[in-house]
Amino acid sequence: MKSLTKFIFFSLLTAGSSCVHKTIVSNVSETHYIINKNEIDSATYKTILPYKTTHDMLMSKVIAKSEDAFLKAEAESTLGNLFCDAVIYETKKQLGKDSAMLDVAVFNKGGLRNALPKGNITIGNVFELMPFDNQVVLLKLSGERFKDMCDKIVEKGGIPVGGIRLKMAGKSATDITINGKPFDQTKDYWVVTSDYLANGGDNYVFFKNAKERRPMDVLLRDVIITYCTDITEQGKTLKPYLDGRIQVSK
Repeated sequence: MKSLTKFIFFSLLTAGSSCVHKTIVSNVSETHYIINKNEIDSATYKTILPYKTTHDMLMSKVIAKSEDAFLKAEAESTLGNLFCDAVIYETKKQLGKDSAMLDVAVFNKGGLRNALPKGNITIGNVFELMPFDNQVVLLKLSGERFKDMCDKIVEKGGIPVGGIRLKMAGKSATDITINGKPFDQTKDYWVVTSDYLANGGDNYVFFKNAKERRPMDVLLRDVIITYCTDITEQGKTLKPYLDGRIQVSK
């Protein structure tokens, strides 16, 4: 009986394989259905409403007040200055007794996605400014790599920086000072930046050759929120400023 069953099975299998026909597509037609309904799914809405309410309350929380809008611009910008100086300020606080090790902050224009408004600044505004979950990273650069970084600043026509001043002359950076002291190519310098740039993003390849790397385990967005909160607790308001940290040589 088993032999007969096997015979029937293989016979059917063979017959099936010999009857396979290729299907050729000769015509294709499309139909579009336009859905234009603004009806709310009440069941779904009721489910997400508690989360939406909490989210909206958090995003609308005012954490600082600004005397004017912080904007992006070429070379030096009020938004870039605030961002870099805030990161330096909060990172030094986190470093504590080692705060003196931090020299410079360097970021990229593309990482700052939106301006900050005049008047009330909310947590939602900071999320719009920095929607990415980029983390703070400290990098120790040799003088040679640091000079490469400065030349990249020139190549990009100026980027957000803090703790450093320089002039853009042709394709090179000149008159470089770090916290008021002349740049010394024989020294090492600590730079605070994002993990994206630290990994060579935006063609910042010099960061990949850092002598040391120290992740700070904090989001850049949270750093800005903390800074705004600190300033407010000190009874201060934010004021946009330009100080000539990046200049174009004539």
